[in-house]
Amino acid sequence: MKAVSIKMSQIMYSLKLVFVFLASTNIQITEGTSPSYSTNHKIFVKTACNSTTYPDKCYKSLSSYSSTIKSDPIKLCSTALKLNVNSAKEAASVISKLLKKSQKSAAGRKNKVLPEKLILRDCLEEMKDTVVELKQAITEMKTLRDGDSVSGHIANVRTWVSAALTDEGTCTDGFEEIKVNRETKKKVTQVVEELATTTSNTLALITNLSY
Repeated sequence: MKAVSIKMSQIMYSLKLVFVFLASTNIQITEGTSPSYSTNHKIFVKTACNSTTYPDKCYKSLSSYSSTIKSDPIKLCSTALKLNVNSAKEAASVISKLLKKSQKSAAGRKNKVLPEKLILRDCLEEMKDTVVELKQAITEMKTLRDGDSVSGHIANVRTWVSAALTDEGTCTDGFEEIKVNRETKKKVTQVVEELATTTSNTLALITNLSY
């Protein structure tokens, strides 16, 4: 009887070990699921960015939003557009500050209108137009899930983003036509070209959008 009792104790102990193993295995699977999904979402973003003109910049800006984007191409493009708007606002802010500085300089020269001032004013208007056009593209993106004329809405989004890219190019063109302060030209060119690379990537993502 004592032998049977000892044997039963050994069996119960073995079963406990099995349960502990299964429980620990289940925890590992559960905990491992989230990183796996996260990796898949980042791969989706990486693959999409590889189709853009500046893939590294694209992935760097969008990868941190992969958990929100998941594997949804519409969310991908919408996120890219929102980040694009922020970049356009930052560019407009830089140019606005340069314009104010130029206006002070003009005031110190008995209100003489400097060519630089006029170019900066025009460039600022182009940046404001860019912000408006990108916001229009975001509004158009919201209609894509309605199911009606999806291809038409995508075409409209592309048109808005293309217009924004054109405006950005128009801004820097002005600095090539008229001689202005070298430092001012450098700052404007840098910020607008940075914005243009972002807009170019956004346009590529939208062009490759399949829904």
